[in-house]
Amino acid sequence: MPSLIENPLTESLLIEEVKQKKEFRELPDSLIEKVLLLNKNDVKKTRAVLRKYFTVFITNKLVGGKLSYGEILKKHLSTQERDYGSLYKRILGDEDCIIDLGAGVNGLSVGRIRKKYIAVEAIKYYADLMNKFFSENSVNGAAVWGDLFDLDKIIKIVKSEKRPAVWMFNIIDALELEKGFSKKMILAISSYAEKIVLSFPTRSLKKKRKFSASRQWLLDFIRDNFEVSDNFASDSERFLVIKLNKK
Repeated sequence: MPSLIENPLTESLLIEEVKQKKEFRELPDSLIEKVLLLNKNDVKKTRAVLRKYFTVFITNKLVGGKLSYGEILKKHLSTQERDYGSLYKRILGDEDCIIDLGAGVNGLSVGRIRKKYIAVEAIKYYADLMNKFFSENSVNGAAVWGDLFDLDKIIKIVKSEKRPAVWMFNIIDALELEKGFSKKMILAISSYAEKIVLSFPTRSLKKKRKFSASRQWLLDFIRDNFEVSDNFASDSERFLVIKLNKK
C-alpha cells in the first residue's frame, strides 16, 4: 500500500506514537496510517477511532490465555449472542470456501462446517488464536493478519479460492471510516464470489440498547445491483444474503 502521509519520517513517528498505547500494537501499521490520514494526523482522535471500531474487542479476559475457545466466543462482544448452529444452518450453501472479512474470533466456531475457511482479521492476537485453534482441531482453515482497507490484498484472497462465499459480519461501520468503501469492496469482490453474507448490529455492543440506524443507503445499493436471497434478524444483528448475479 502506498504511503498516505507525505513525509515518511513523520509517518513512522506518528504510527509509533499511536502504538505507545499497548492496545494498538496488535493492529497493522497500514490501518493506523489510514486512520491517521482520515483524522489529519491527530494522534488522540486516531486512537479514539481505532478504539471504537477495532480495539474495543480486546479485553484482559480474552487475551489472558485462561479461557477455553468456547468461553472466548461467549465473552467476545461481537459473538457472545450469536447462535452459530442456527446461523450456519441458514446461511451455508454449496460454496466450496468461506472467506470471513474482519472475522474477530468467528473462526473458533467453524470446527464442524466442513468447508475451507479463511479469516482476515486486523487484531494480530485473534488471527494467531484462530490459527492455533485450526491446528489443534484439524480444521481446514487459515487466519490472515491484515488490513481490510488493503483492497488489492482482499481481492487477491477472494480471487484465489474456488467458489467462495464472503462473510462481512458487523464490519460496515468500520469500513465507512472511508465513505463509500463498503460499496467499493462489495463491487470489487462481486466478480469472484458466489455470494456475500453481511450483517450489521441492531443494538449497541456494550450497552445492548436498540438503535434505529437502518443503513438504508446500503440496502438501496444492494437492491439496485444484486439479488437479496435472505434478509433476517438474529439476536442483535440483521443479516443479508446477497446473490451475486446482476439483475
